[in-house]
Amino acid sequence: MPTSTYDLIASNVLGSSAASVTFSSISASYRDLVLVVQARPSGSNTNFSLRFNSDSGANYSWITAEWNDVSGVVSLDSNGSTELAAGRCQNNSLSIINILDYSASKNKAVLIRNNNPSFVVQALSGRWASNSAVNSIEIFPFANSFAANSTFYLYGVVS
Repeated sequence: MPTSTYDLIASNVLGSSAASVTFSSISASYRDLVLVVQARPSGSNTNFSLRFNSDSGANYSWITAEWNDVSGVVSLDSNGSTELAAGRCQNNSLSIINILDYSASKNKAVLIRNNNPSFVVQALSGRWASNSAVNSIEIFPFANSFAANSTFYLYGVVS
């Protein structure tokens, strides 16, 4: 099996706070996409979400399992959501988001790993119920905005 390589498609390191970050005009020439986010909120701790192709319809489903030192193991899910819950932006959490077969004519599967240096490990799987190729990704926090120096990297996976 050949080794996959990752091509950096685009990056954004915020010079000031921003309400959202969007990667657009994504080429369909890769097998998968990998989005790496290390973000801090401008206010209190918060989570962040994704939308593909500006779709704010009820086309997203997800399930998550996490461990934290306060509650232990927690599981949450949502079906028919208007966004895909994707990660945390607190204490410089690191989120690695795999968007599988993003240009194929089928629903899109998303796998997410989140690691918070202080207390949370989270795994999330999601689905975007659309057969359209992903050509833009909007990343936005549930509340507040992303703080300066938050980083966003989008890679294309070549097999």
